[in-house]
Amino acid sequence: MQELVWPPPAAGASSSSGEQSITALPLPHPEAYEGEPREYARALMDRRDQIEKEIEALKDVLNSHGATSQTQLVDNEGYPRGDIDIYAIRHARSSLVRLQNDRQTVSDLLATALQDAFSVSSSTTPSTSNAIVNGSSQTNQSVRQVNGNEVKQDQWPEKPIARVNTVAPQSPASQAGLQANDQIYDFAGVTHLSQGGIQAIGSVVSRSEGVSLKLLVLRADQRITLYLTPRNGWGGRGSLGCHILPI
Repeated sequence: MQELVWPPPAAGASSSSGEQSITALPLPHPEAYEGEPREYARALMDRRDQIEKEIEALKDVLNSHGATSQTQLVDNEGYPRGDIDIYAIRHARSSLVRLQNDRQTVSDLLATALQDAFSVSSSTTPSTSNAIVNGSSQTNQSVRQVNGNEVKQDQWPEKPIARVNTVAPQSPASQAGLQANDQIYDFAGVTHLSQGGIQAIGSVVSRSEGVSLKLLVLRADQRITLYLTPRNGWGGRGSLGCHILPI
């Protein structure tokens, strides 16, 4: 993992392990976002997205050579195989391992950053959306059909945990009825009170492929319940096909 420094190191500088990261980009440092914990968290999320893109590109390299991370590079007699590009495969594999380690480091930093961001937001004045949820003019539920999903009586958290930034067409999120600017109050039991904040949503999704997850969502002044099933192989990135941001 490259050294966390600020300002960024000069071009060509090597990491503490002596090997430059394939992305050659320094990680965001909290001192560069002093007093702005949410911006620091967003910067880490952007960095994680960059790493994900690099990982996908390396997987494509392996696929182009008809190889995976487990493909044998020697024949039955122990000699290097002559039918594959061993150098390219080894390079892609080693780069993939470094990036996967980088991704884990960024994820660990992000979990802490999100906790700091939420601790700051909890001391601020409730947002307009929270006022709508807690207002006496609104009941605890709204009867509405969204993609066949009917709102039921649910216990709503005091405030949302995340906002939907984008939703990819034909994605599991789109098919579930999720839309940009929806505010998520409950994601399969993960709320603003859950340890780890929005990072906990990723943990739930990673172990729930093919499982229907219940979401409580505020859209404009309507409370709705959606059922989202994570699924890989739908034609886009990730198993949800949406990008959410902490609130």
